[in-house]
Amino acid sequence: MKYLDQEKMAIKYYFANWKMYQSFASIKNFLKEYEKNSNWQSGFANKIIGIAASYEHLYYVQSFYKKTPFLLGAQDCSHFITGPYTGQFSIQSLVEMKASFCIVGHSEVRKFLGQSNELIVLKFKLLLAANISPIFSIGESLVQKNEGMTLQVLFDQLEPLLNFLQSYHGAVKIFIAYEPIYAIGTGIVPSENDLKKIFYFLNNLIKEVPVAKNVMFLYGGSVSAQTILQFQKIEEISGFLIGKASIDFQELKKIVEL
Repeated sequence: MKYLDQEKMAIKYYFANWKMYQSFASIKNFLKEYEKNSNWQSGFANKIIGIAASYEHLYYVQSFYKKTPFLLGAQDCSHFITGPYTGQFSIQSLVEMKASFCIVGHSEVRKFLGQSNELIVLKFKLLLAANISPIFSIGESLVQKNEGMTLQVLFDQLEPLLNFLQSYHGAVKIFIAYEPIYAIGTGIVPSENDLKKIFYFLNNLIKEVPVAKNVMFLYGGSVSAQTILQFQKIEEISGFLIGKASIDFQELKKIVEL
């Protein structure tokens, strides 16, 4: 997979999660703006950009992005391999489209689609088996934060994953994205001290697993040109999961180039 084999601390990842904001027309506008920037077409030495499009746009985006340095990814996938599962999207389809990554466990999927942590971990394992990098999302609610439960909530979400990783010895890059639910699309972000504490905690959890060197941490939640500098100060953060701010090329450009 292109670019996913670079050194852990040498680069920063910028994953655009388009959610269900984009249409074919707006994607065309995004690509027109992209084509005006020649430096983006040749890629960056220390920054990697991925686009997580919705299912209906994946093939269209892939047909264009194969000529770019961008990584292509999905916002979710099915835990079924194949069969009579209406509305599902198979990992095999992602393989055939040469997808590099797939988000699993986003809080919106957990909330609106009722996906359990066990189901999300199963998808995580299937993606690794298919040589696709999973982005495993975790995060706490504002109530949980205010009750001092943040670290316990994150541990509970990660525990089945940690158990699996104790016996995993593959080389696929793994991303863990901390996205506090209260920060998604609200403009509210954790303090620098809170983030340092959380990512220090996550790093300590992961460093004991055999493939720790292949695990990288992302931050997501109100990532914008106004907040990105704050997040870049946290040493353990290897990249960012960017939501609504990523659907406009000029906004994404500001974030990446800061």
